[in-house]
Amino acid sequence: MKKFVMAAAGLAGISALAGCAQVQEPAPICSMAGISAQRQLVALPAAAPGEPSPLLEMPLNSVSITDFNVINKLFVRTVSAQRTPTGTVKVISQIINCTDYPLNIEGRTQFYDQAQAPSEQVSAWKRLNLAARTSNTYTESSIGTKNVQYYMVEVRETR
Repeated sequence: MKKFVMAAAGLAGISALAGCAQVQEPAPICSMAGISAQRQLVALPAAAPGEPSPLLEMPLNSVSITDFNVINKLFVRTVSAQRTPTGTVKVISQIINCTDYPLNIEGRTQFYDQAQAPSEQVSAWKRLNLAARTSNTYTESSIGTKNVQYYMVEVRETR
């Protein structure tokens, strides 16, 4: 009986150690809580002032995921812009794949002037490959210099 209890205790100890030996793969933490709460409804056009709209605002100087196929699969970790030595604007955004499988996405950027009107043609779509639980960096530079004041990045699944 004593040998049986010792053997059972030994197996329990080995099992406990095996549980501690599990390796957790490093991966980004994707928290979608609060993201949709950050986006507000925009007002309808002047024909119906003060009424709520079914549209969500797409704020300038941000990344907007415009494809419902990937909206809950991607997390935009950072977005920033900086003036280059030549005066153009370079947009940099880190995008994280929150899924357990690879995703292929693409992004494009529209640059705007001080009046929030397009200052140049929208950029071509650029493709990004995102392995499972990894990130990649999207960058785009404007053509114009002093007339660029704002930007908006659109992201969608590759077509």
